[in-house]
Amino acid sequence: MRIGLFSDQYYPQISGVVVSIKNLYETLEAMGHTCYIFTCNVEKGAEDNPEITSKRVINFPGIRYPFKAAKDYKYTLSDSNFVDEISKYKLDIIHINSEFNISKIARKASKRLHIPVVYTVHTAWTQYICTLFPHTDKWLHNFWVGVMRHLFTKPTYKASTITILPTEKMIPDLKDYGIEKKNIVILPTGLDLSRFAKENIDFNEISELKKKYGLENKFVYEFIGRVAKEKNINEVIDAYDSKFHKNDDVRLLIVGDGPELNNLKKQVEKLGIKDKVVFAGMIDWKEIPKYYYLADIFVNASKSETQGLTYIEALASGLPVVAQNDLCIKGVIEDRYNGFIFDGKEGLIDMLDYSYSIRDALPEIKNNCYKSSVNFTKEEFAKKAVKIYERAIDIYQREHQNKKKNKK
Repeated sequence: MRIGLFSDQYYPQISGVVVSIKNLYETLEAMGHTCYIFTCNVEKGAEDNPEITSKRVINFPGIRYPFKAAKDYKYTLSDSNFVDEISKYKLDIIHINSEFNISKIARKASKRLHIPVVYTVHTAWTQYICTLFPHTDKWLHNFWVGVMRHLFTKPTYKASTITILPTEKMIPDLKDYGIEKKNIVILPTGLDLSRFAKENIDFNEISELKKKYGLENKFVYEFIGRVAKEKNINEVIDAYDSKFHKNDDVRLLIVGDGPELNNLKKQVEKLGIKDKVVFAGMIDWKEIPKYYYLADIFVNASKSETQGLTYIEALASGLPVVAQNDLCIKGVIEDRYNGFIFDGKEGLIDMLDYSYSIRDALPEIKNNCYKSSVNFTKEEFAKKAVKIYERAIDIYQREHQNKKKNKK
């Protein structure tokens, strides 16, 4: 099968969407399929990135948005020349992984080239928009959700034969996105868990990294991911300060980059904990597994996750997860077994305190983390994706034939 994966996000940017596309591409190729990644996000000068040179990546030029909240995206004209370019690859299926400008190009290619579309809704947009505009009223939130629905999610859904959701969490909001419950499939994203297995980690390198960041003999809480408002990292910092301001044995490590980084650094300075919160910044994707082994607890207060891929990466690294009570952790985090579940700010403070108080019992919980991560392999994900592609092609061809008969 010849498969086109379309996304506004790709390397050098790192996100859950990017990781999902990378894992799907590599596993489908290993299964004997031919894959292409169509994007508009590759910066000039980034063409030598191994994640680009090692794969069939087709980059359409675009202009970076000037808005802070959208700085990771580009505006790209849905030019007919792009469709001509796509036609060269003789795709059997188009898989859209983001709803913006690359979706317009993919939809135009689908219509003109008669290629069926599968669409994955990676983002819980209702929660995401509320987080982007926290100080505005409900009317404005609804307005922006309406804009999202009208311009992006609904047109992409209407062009698709099958729509994939990574988690059941998104079902209640489908109406907000202009998506019906017809031809909806739940498919959790799979990961290359072997990267995080402890037998593949050089613990001499871990020791050097702990020295580098001043984490030796410290109990470390950690966040890894995009440093953006919707991740609620500011709440993690506040909770950490509330419990450990005077405790020199505990550190908070924040790994990643994004539009909120400077604001968080200012917050840390204002709280007077600059010497206790470590900002590692953007880390190369290949180095990320090591960073999970620098910590004792992974913590995330976000409510905008659809599946929480970093939770699964943490579990595969034997790292217990402190997570917001949310549908996205259903079947992933089990309270007091492989992590700790909290509700709200006070709940987060309590759970940081509790997880620290039972630190002598963490080895058993870490073993549970390893056991529970095996359900999320990229191989299982890719096998199920292929079945969805085959089903979409079958439905599309039957509908196409029926339309021809009706015309006669």
